Amino acid sequence: MLKRSNVLLAIVLVAQLILLAISVVTSSSTEARPAEPILAGMTAADVERISFADELDNEVIFARGEAGWVLPGADGFPVEAEKVDELLDKIANLDTRRLIATNPVNFARLEVADDDFRRKLSLESGEAAQLLYLGGSGGVDTVYLRRAGEDNVYLGLGLSSWELSTQTSTWLDANYVNAPLADVVEIRVENADGVFTFLRDGDSWRYAELPEGAAFEDTKMPIVSRNAASVRLLEPLGLEALDEYGLDDPQAVVHVRYRQAVESAEPVADQDADGSREDEDGSSTGSESEAAPEFTEAAYTLTFGAQLEDGVVLKSSAAEYYVLARETVFKAFKDLKSADLIKPSEAEGAGLAEPASE
Repeated sequence: MLKRSNVLLAIVLVAQLILLAISVVTSSSTEARPAEPILAGMTAADVERISFADELDNEVIFARGEAGWVLPGADGFPVEAEKVDELLDKIANLDTRRLIATNPVNFARLEVADDDFRRKLSLESGEAAQLLYLGGSGGVDTVYLRRAGEDNVYLGLGLSSWELSTQTSTWLDANYVNAPLADVVEIRVENADGVFTFLRDGDSWRYAELPEGAAFEDTKMPIVSRNAASVRLLEPLGLEALDEYGLDDPQAVVHVRYRQAVESAEPVADQDADGSREDEDGSSTGSESEAAPEFTEAAYTLTFGAQLEDGVVLKSSAAEYYVLARETVFKAFKDLKSADLIKPSEAEGAGLAEPASE
């Protein structure tokens, strides 16, 4: 039987070993080092091409064009340069003084492994390139990151993985169609069920093909008019109409006519700056009331093609690019049926009358 003193010595030894292990883990996993730029040998201004992908293989690629950042895979569709430049500056200025891990066994847990990551980020400048793996984070505006081919994992301060959104529409002006709804005066929809013409009548709409004596069921007009006047794209496809887009045999076509305000003419020569005018006898007539606004008409056509995996192909006659739109926009027009636009008669609503009792 062990003596009491030996047991106490064993307990002390185990306690010392535990404290030593904690000390080693703490000092090695959060070691502070001199700050060094994560983009070795490259500055934000040098970067000509950026790509980043998520764990589901969704990827966004930007290239620096003459007029700013563009999507090279969509025939140079412009993106919002300020957003890309801001992201680049954050990456270039990451504070990487905290060394978190050096053992590859920790890469998957930190989500910075070659095959297990939050984001895989590539930056190119001429022949030079940098590949980074970004993982989870220890807090707000922080990210675990590792250079490809290296074992050091840093806690980067000043960036989060979610800021590298792989949703293309995040990085561009997604307003593909944007006409003021109040200025739309006519919507004509063509689909497999027929042609439907809607004309503005003050604050409401009337259905031009409504049979005589029938009443217009206008409950679908809010979604029809809203989607005819405003469409946000999911992703630009490019400038070329590919066969797979199915636009030679569209599923729905929408013609929109709307009014545009005409810019007012320059003030007349004898009108003062304050809007008053001087009569021949030298007296001032005071400011005249503003002239009523003038409008001109404009129109565009929306052609909906094939349903692809991520959305429906759409081409506006007022835009250069073919794009993907949400299926909900497309269905507002494809599913339109004449029966949905006519209110049931009173007899239909009441049902058949009961036979009179003898």
